[in-house]
Amino acid sequence: MRRFAVAILAVLLAVPAAVLAAASVPRFLPAQDVIVDYRLDLPGQPSQGVELAYNARHGLARIAAKSQSIFVLADLPARHAELVVPALHALVEAPDFSALTGMVENADNARFTRLGEARYAGLECTNYLVLAAQGTATACLTRDGVVLHFSGHDSHGTATLTAHSVAFTPQPPAEFQPPPGFAPVQLPAGTIAALLQPPQ
Repeated sequence: MRRFAVAILAVLLAVPAAVLAAASVPRFLPAQDVIVDYRLDLPGQPSQGVELAYNARHGLARIAAKSQSIFVLADLPARHAELVVPALHALVEAPDFSALTGMVENADNARFTRLGEARYAGLECTNYLVLAAQGTATACLTRDGVVLHFSGHDSHGTATLTAHSVAFTPQPPAEFQPPPGFAPVQLPAGTIAALLQPPQ
């Protein structure tokens, strides 16, 4: 679960501590509605597709691994996230992910260095090296705040994300609400971690 959380952190927040530490760093959250398809690479596991949909006005995100039916809904201003499990018609509180959303507003003394320009998914971005208390990373950000590439490492693991498709299309707030009829459930310890394991 922690390794998946690292990947979610990369998609949602890029390098929040670093970018909040200096006004000269460009946006780190998208300035407009967007949907991005990423390739996620974790050590010892096959590459998998991850889709991020983002509503810029309300700070809402939906993150789904294409190899799994479950997905994460996150409300960044509310610092809240939950897992949606269609097979169980269930909503599962996800405190680890909720804590990650709060990191947007909690800067530390991270240091960053601009590395130059790059291009992913047909878009230009600026690479940054980030040195923070929680780990190190490189991130490539567009001028309007879309993460096109991220490679990070901390005490919980390593994750690399690369965008291969970016579409600036409207993302209605209704798309970030739990499906009707789904109910909150409490799952036994270890169940969430099992749900988040990629298929072998």
